[in-house]
Amino acid sequence: LTSNRPDCLSHLGVARELGVSTGKPLKLSETALDEPVAAVLAESLVKIDGPDLCHRFTARIIRNVKVGPSPQWLVDRLEAIGERSINNVADITNYVMHELGQPMHAFDLDKLAGNRIVVRRARPGETLTTLDEVERKLDDSMLAICDAEKAVSVAGVMGGLGSGITDSTVNVLLELAYFKRENIRTTSRKLGLASEASYRFERGVDINNLIRASNRAAALIVELAGGELGEFVDVYPTPWTPNNVI
Repeated sequence: LTSNRPDCLSHLGVARELGVSTGKPLKLSETALDEPVAAVLAESLVKIDGPDLCHRFTARIIRNVKVGPSPQWLVDRLEAIGERSINNVADITNYVMHELGQPMHAFDLDKLAGNRIVVRRARPGETLTTLDEVERKLDDSMLAICDAEKAVSVAGVMGGLGSGITDSTVNVLLELAYFKRENIRTTSRKLGLASEASYRFERGVDINNLIRASNRAAALIVELAGGELGEFVDVYPTPWTPNNVI
């Protein structure tokens, strides 16, 4: 795909194109989750210190999950698009990313110091061991997702090993966000680290698609991992405004 068509990096985007070509209506599978957002809770759970690089950040708590193998239909669908199965929670995040085009990451909530997220620029010399088990040296041009003490993910590129989902995970924090694509591209090149997430973020994702994708992934986690929906927050410091075409 060319860099101006990130919308086609998902089944939803391709379906839109097919709808236009065939004249058939687009069918969306909406997942309705009626959960109020509390402003006080948002401040205690998520803080964005770099709103110029992170325009929107959503976090959802899902408690009492049972991490284990995915059902065969999910394994088969992931294998059909070249993804290997990891566990039911990780597989759901990959499945929904390919379905709706929105990268996401699941953290083990109990491994996050302070049970909170701080989105900030990395500190010079700060290090993080990513999910591929390589220690990465960060710098202050990079955006990091952190807990109350340290970096736990390279924003938009790859999560950290220490806060990842394992068989012992009970409580999950599901993150979906919108990051400035130029910064993700620069970070990916500096670290020599590319991922399915960075490939999408650096080309641009739909900032208005976050809630739909979060709802979809959360519903599947409840269905396939037996989780219970908890708090949900949507921190949106840099609202998107459409271009006016005259």
